[in-house]
Amino acid sequence: MLLDAKFTNIGEWKAILQAIGDITEEAMFICNQEGITFRGIDPAHVSLLDITFPKSSFDFFDCHATFFGISVTDFKNILNSAANEDKISLAIDSPHKMKIEINGGLQMKYDLNLVERSEVNTQIPTVNATSKISLSPIILAKIMANIERVSESVTISSIPEKIQFLGSGNIGKAQVDLEKNNSELSSLEVIEDSSSIYSLEYMAKIIRNIGKASNRVNMEYGSQTPMHMLFEMPSMTKVEYYLAPRIEN
Repeated sequence: MLLDAKFTNIGEWKAILQAIGDITEEAMFICNQEGITFRGIDPAHVSLLDITFPKSSFDFFDCHATFFGISVTDFKNILNSAANEDKISLAIDSPHKMKIEINGGLQMKYDLNLVERSEVNTQIPTVNATSKISLSPIILAKIMANIERVSESVTISSIPEKIQFLGSGNIGKAQVDLEKNNSELSSLEVIEDSSSIYSLEYMAKIIRNIGKASNRVNMEYGSQTPMHMLFEMPSMTKVEYYLAPRIEN
């Protein structure tokens, strides 16, 4: 058996597959005794998603070192048939097929054809962070939604006393300020004043997809540097997202 795994954190898997689907149609996973990992970059090379499902996030996990690919849409559609309180089993005993069992109100079994694997060697970008922020993903999603009403990008600026989100477009401007003592802001650490612009098409989407299944989001960035986002999940699953800054003339 190449892979034998059981898990119940179905809401996390659904949210993560949704985010992976925004990066690529076919996802390549690396599996070993430590867990399952995915790393992928979008076709425009603007964003990178780095996922680790550690062994501790599973109810049962056994895997020999292997590498497998799946159609994200097909895998997502199968998992969407499960309720969040169900139990899911994944098994791979050949390089060509994954067996999926969903146990709950109904007992469902699927065979999912695996796709031909391709080698991946995506490098993690360097982030020279001068500001670090931690807040609720629900609040962050609300902030992004408000900026999206008028703009396609968001300027995030931080000083020791506050962080500011600003967007502007043809219909006007939107601005949201969070003071350091705001109860919604868990922490704000500013080494030096920082400001950078990011595409809302990418940033708002990942916050909506992963944020709904996470407890907290930690962001770090500098002036005109990539944004690094670490989502704290209820299980030990690790979700990291990197977004290149938007350079405007």
